[in-house]
Formats: sequence, C-alpha cells, structure tokens
Amino acid sequence: MQIYFLGLMRSVSAKYQVKVVLPQGSGDKILDYLKANNIEYEFYEGKIDVSSGGSVRKRIERRWNDFRANLSLARHLSKYDLKNSIVQIDVAPWSGFAILLYLTLKTNVFVTFHTALPRQAFFRQTLLRTKFAVLNAFRRFHIVASNLDVKKSLRPLVGEASYRQIKIVYSSINSSEISRALDGNKTRLEIAAQYNFPADKIWVCSVAQFIERKGCWVLLEALATLQKKRDDLFFFWLGTIPLAKETIEQIESCRLGENFRFLSADEIGGSRNDLLTLWKAADLFVLPSFQEGLPVALVEAMALGKACIASEVNAIPEAVKHLETGILIPAGASEKLASAIGELADDAHLRQKLGAAARNFVRENFEEQVTGQIMLELYENVA
Repeated sequence: MQIYFLGLMRSVSAKYQVKVVLPQGSGDKILDYLKANNIEYEFYEGKIDVSSGGSVRKRIERRWNDFRANLSLARHLSKYDLKNSIVQIDVAPWSGFAILLYLTLKTNVFVTFHTALPRQAFFRQTLLRTKFAVLNAFRRFHIVASNLDVKKSLRPLVGEASYRQIKIVYSSINSSEISRALDGNKTRLEIAAQYNFPADKIWVCSVAQFIERKGCWVLLEALATLQKKRDDLFFFWLGTIPLAKETIEQIESCRLGENFRFLSADEIGGSRNDLLTLWKAADLFVLPSFQEGLPVALVEAMALGKACIASEVNAIPEAVKHLETGILIPAGASEKLASAIGELADDAHLRQKLGAAARNFVRENFEEQVTGQIMLELYENVA
C-alpha cells in the first residue's frame, strides 16, 4: 500500500503540492522513501494498531485505538484550510466513517480500496451500506479501486450509480527503479556471496509478510515434497520484520535445512535497489496466497522478468494469465504448487518465455506514468 501511494505522489507532484501526514512512530524506511522523492511530510499524534483480531477484548481495544487515532488526525488537519485541497486518505468507512464524513464536508476526499470486501452478516452489511450511502450523498466523496475484483465487491454496498463512478487505478511499477536493478552490474555470484546463498542451485523467491494468508505454510509443504525428489532448489522469502521464535521453530520442523532462508528488511539492505537487485537474481517467483488484492510484489516480480506462480484468487488473474504471463494454481494446493515449481525449474525456456511476457504485460498496463495519469485526471476533474 505504501508503494501504491508513493507511485501516486510521484505522478501528481509535478502539478500539485503534496504533503503526507503520518502517525507518530512511522517506520524509517517509508520516511527514507519520502525524503528520496522530495515529498514533504509531518506527523500527527496517533498510532494505528495493525495487529490481528484476537479476542473480543482485543478487537474492542483496537477499534477504540483507531477512533482515537482518527480523532487526532482530524484535529491535526483542522489547522489547515482544506477548501482548495484534495485529501487522499487510507481510511475505510467501516473503521473511519466519522473522519471521512468530517473531511468530506470540507473538501474532496479520495479513498482507495485494495482488497475485495467479503459478504457480511445482514446487520453488518446493512450498517455498511448505510455508511456508504451517507458518504456517497456528497459529490466530494470519491471511491477508487486498485483492481477490478475490488470494484465488483463494492457493487452491493454503494448502489449502481456510485458503482459506475468508481475508477480503477492499478498498483504500479516505477520503471526507473526496475531499470536500475536490471541494469546493475552486481553478478549472481556476488549476490550469492553477500547473502551466503548456494550459487549453483535454482533460486525460488517470495516477497510478502510471512503469514498464513500469504500461503507460507502451503509453500513450505510444497518445498518439503520437492526436497524428497531433488536437491537443486533453494528458496528465500523476503519479509518485513524478523520472525517470532515460534515461527522459526515451526519452519525448522519442516526439515528444509539450508535450502530455505528468510531475510527481513534489515538483512536485505537499506534501499529499494538492494531489494530489487536481490530479487532480480531469483529464477522464479512464487506467491501462494489465500486472499489478495493485486500485490505490488507480484507486479514488480513480473516487471523484473520473473516467471511467476500465484494463486488463482481475487485480482491476481488480472495480471497473471495462466501459461501466458505466469502460472495460476488453486489456493492451498501444495501438490500443484510443487508440480508447478518443478516444471519451471526443469524448463529454462518456459521460465524465459513467461518472464518476458510478464514484463511486457506489466509495462503496458501497470506502468506508474499510466496509472498515475488516471489518478491525475480524477483530481483535475474535481479541482
């Protein structure tokens, strides 16, 4: 999501003055990205709780924390005259209805939805439909979907007229960043030495949070199956934060040994180019998620020319066309995942063919300048 918004900011910054308002305690990496792109930022007193649901008490505490954070953000923004501004905010109507209504009364507000909304129980569905109806009654409230799957999921909630107004602005890739990584002169042997990877094996990569929703255990099960048959595969998973002790122990129980490595952001390096350079060296990319929007990681892997294997869920088929720009498998199907990895590992020509097609498809449909122009036109229509 951060990459999504950074792309939008780069695209509109030539015409608009952009200022980012972040909760206190935001990570250094996102601040480094903003500085590198000369984007002004400031903080408000508040911290968003992104932990999992857990107990009823925990969910109540999280909602209360979100309310306080949104109230703090509203107070912070109240010092500005927003009349001639546009606010692009990452707040959903179900958790931030009050602040969305407050801002919509003052200026044009854009909200982007990234993941399809599941069907809710009758009461929750009715409540959510009511919140959307109130917000959509104002012409200054605008909904954007980051993929077609998301847009379709909104149809029962927003009404036909509002549904037709929803524009799709895909997650994008930055060609300059991709080209810098592709044109870099660091060799695979140098990368292998830097990270202590086996240079003589086929490298399989994934980039995501190491959580069940991303299919991490399905993948490890597939790797365990493959390891019984062959010893020429090496897998590395690039995540954000170090793994918990319990997770490490669970990984070790899969008995993958030195054929599996997890690297956190701090181990990879301090820049986006460090990540993309390591990523580029992989032979193929895997993302066996159970639920997704359209992940920037997948789109960037395609832009790097990687042959990709991904679950046939949500918006992923909007980018991965089976046996054209990648390989699709059913979510949770570890045996089919193992088979697909094995097939690509054994067929360098197929890897090259799918990777080249993927790169061309992404450059034509997900380039930052293309998607950014769509958002820029939306802004200009209301400015």
